[in-house]
Amino acid sequence: MTSHTLIAFEAISKVYGNGTRALTDVSFSVARGVIHAICGENGAGKSTLMKILFGLEQPSAGHLRFDDGIVDIRSPAAAADLGIGMVHQHFTLVPSLTVAENIFLGQERRNGLFVDRFKTRQRVAELSRRFNLAVDPDARVSTLSVAAQQKVEILKALSRDIRLLILDEPTAVLSPPETEELFARLRHLRDEGLTILFISHKLREVRALASHVTVLRAGRVAGDADLAHLDNDAVSKLVMGASAAVRPARIARKLGSALVTLRGVSQSRGRPGERVEDIDLTIHAGEIVGIAGVDGSGQQGLVALLSGRRTPFTGDIVFSGRAMNASSTRDWRAQGLAHLPADRLKDGSSATMSLVDNAIAGAHRKSAFRIGPFLNRRKMVETTKSMIAEFGVRCPGPEAPLFALSGGNAQKLIAAREFASQPKFLVADEPTRGIDVAAAAFLHDRIRSMAATGVGVLLVTSDLDELLALSDRVVVMFGGRIVARLENSDGLTPNRLGPYMLGLEETA
Repeated sequence: MTSHTLIAFEAISKVYGNGTRALTDVSFSVARGVIHAICGENGAGKSTLMKILFGLEQPSAGHLRFDDGIVDIRSPAAAADLGIGMVHQHFTLVPSLTVAENIFLGQERRNGLFVDRFKTRQRVAELSRRFNLAVDPDARVSTLSVAAQQKVEILKALSRDIRLLILDEPTAVLSPPETEELFARLRHLRDEGLTILFISHKLREVRALASHVTVLRAGRVAGDADLAHLDNDAVSKLVMGASAAVRPARIARKLGSALVTLRGVSQSRGRPGERVEDIDLTIHAGEIVGIAGVDGSGQQGLVALLSGRRTPFTGDIVFSGRAMNASSTRDWRAQGLAHLPADRLKDGSSATMSLVDNAIAGAHRKSAFRIGPFLNRRKMVETTKSMIAEFGVRCPGPEAPLFALSGGNAQKLIAAREFASQPKFLVADEPTRGIDVAAAAFLHDRIRSMAATGVGVLLVTSDLDELLALSDRVVVMFGGRIVARLENSDGLTPNRLGPYMLGLEETA
């Protein structure tokens, strides 16, 4: 280490009890007061390494140096004592508590035996002003948008006067304007002397924010250099072992008849950001309709209506010729719906159940997986193995619990399950959130292939490059309403979408 180095990983290895090797001789250092990016495919070892740094895992070999001294970080509390904070990709907030209660959970301000709520709220306000992260101290976390919840997570970490902030895929839940706002805040924190470890799959964001990158591949350091010395193709080669494939051009498809139709649909229940008003929308067989909008513009309300989680207060919904106004999720599934929810771990799976049980969920009622009244476990395992191989899911085996997988690999397994259902209509809500470039390209190809066979697709994504690469048409929502309907021609760019997404222009 040098006087400019804050932390160094020295020959870190991690082998789990089942023999799985997650890390092998990982060595690199992080300078003080910089934004240092860590890249790699799903399962490359990024999350395991960060868990070791944050005290959630212990290395099998090697050690950490912090401030030029060897440290043994046995818990998150020990990490906090050193000045290390972490914002996880999947938030760790308590939904039933307020913003203030979450931020100071475990470090409450007290007045005698009682929690001093006034001082707690006052401290939250001070943090909000200092770091320019506006939050409502009294709001229940369960009522907040994902972008607002992320602000709470960041403030929770910053409340402990940290010196090193770990951000795991921090833009996965943010729209482009929110991402730019976050980056401005992170640059401000860096300028104040905070060191930031930024984990991301998005090369454009890494280049826009970080000055240095460490690339992990298969648990080893594949590269470690200043970004000024690497072009994009060089980074892609380090991440995947080869140059990134050129994104295929969008091919016009012949569309079929109307598959899903909404007429005058409104829904006022749920959180404000989920409410929709007077929605008219038609999705044809073989068409990919992209939905753009900043977080809380009504996209999630539309997804809820088109997956059976909510029913319309007014208006009509028709799917494949059948009225769906009072239909449940099971009814939608029976009619031919496949759904990739934005939060696969919360809404699309069970973390404690095996990969087999998650992969066959829903299909277990089919005769192919039954022997009389009993489940055909052998057939279920064989089918899951095929899904794992086809989608490149890195895992210990089909009987492993889902929580043993990285977030991206869990998402690939759920995608494999949904695509295997041979749907008529696919609702793809943030389909590539948190997964690497190669896996995202694979899922993009699958979505295109499904559309080519006549499947209608509703694509909701905050990644505007993804939106423009896949969509035939783009529908922009703001304040629960459709404000623009745009053909995806060569002239459609993220900059052109911006004014509609921010409510500054309207054509619909």
